[in-house]
Amino acid sequence: MNCPRCSDPLRTYSFRGHQTNGCETCGFVGVAVNHESEPVEIESWQDALDRFKEA
Repeated sequence: MNCPRCSDPLRTYSFRGHQTNGCETCGFVGVAVNHESEPVEIESWQDALDRFKEA
């Protein structure tokens, strides 16, 4: 099997019963990754000061 990025041959790596394919040339690793995240609501300075004054 060849790398989807650079077309060089992929190597198979095994660790504790799990296997994945990787490319030594470009660093591609055939592991599914979720790059999505939940948006983080950032507190404004005014809200932080108001919360501080309430305490």
